[in-house]
Amino acid sequence: MQLCGFIITNDGGMESLNLTRSILAEIVGTFFLIFIGCGGVHGALTAGLPIGQAGVLQIGFAFGLGIGGAVHLFSDISGGQFNPAVSFGLFFARQQSLVDACIFSVAQVVGGLIGCGVLQGILGYCPGSVDLASDITELGGFAIELFGTLFLVLTVLSTTNSKRGHAPSYLQPLSIGICIFTLHMFLVPTTGCGLNPARSFVTNVVAGTLNSSFYIYIIAPMVASIAGVYCTSSCSTRTTLQPNTSSQKTCSRRPRQTLDGFGQKLI
Repeated sequence: MQLCGFIITNDGGMESLNLTRSILAEIVGTFFLIFIGCGGVHGALTAGLPIGQAGVLQIGFAFGLGIGGAVHLFSDISGGQFNPAVSFGLFFARQQSLVDACIFSVAQVVGGLIGCGVLQGILGYCPGSVDLASDITELGGFAIELFGTLFLVLTVLSTTNSKRGHAPSYLQPLSIGICIFTLHMFLVPTTGCGLNPARSFVTNVVAGTLNSSFYIYIIAPMVASIAGVYCTSSCSTRTTLQPNTSSQKTCSRRPRQTLDGFGQKLI
């Protein structure tokens, strides 16, 4: 069923087995995202690496390579989304139904909670919660999260564009991993690098660090998902110009006749 061109539900419905596999893929993939990425945060803190130097590199590598590996593992099952902003971005891009986007978002939260619970049980606390730096205002933090997630959504939509048939299969996890790694270089010292409502929500809930500015980590990525689809559709739309023949006069010409030297028509 469609509404205004958007897919609300799949016409034939997703087969129960395929849906179950996709849900499990999103749960397991998001679990590894949290376990490896937030585990990298713990590793940086344990090593005493100051944020702004090698600590950011270690965290960026943990999240970037972790997400890239998870996308490579599960992209052929659920698409390797692991982020509600990506799931709803695919919905707004008309590549996924609204029902699937909602189901996958819930699965991502469940997987994230499991990952946080495992880290809590092993380490005694949940690393990786996000918050604004002391010198970053709420408006500045909103803009940082918005443009950071916009870059991520644009990367995902570009690598899943069926018109780019020249792209090899490994390009999607590689591009997404590099994108995540690059964004951590700037966002970790400023906003903690949310980019993902599910990731931000589960870490802050388990760590008990929800505050009045947390709405930034939910609203900004979702706005970015809509903006990313608009930018992609605007840039990829090509208009073919047709010559205007309405003002041209149509002239009928006689077929050319071949004449001999005396002006007589040759047969």
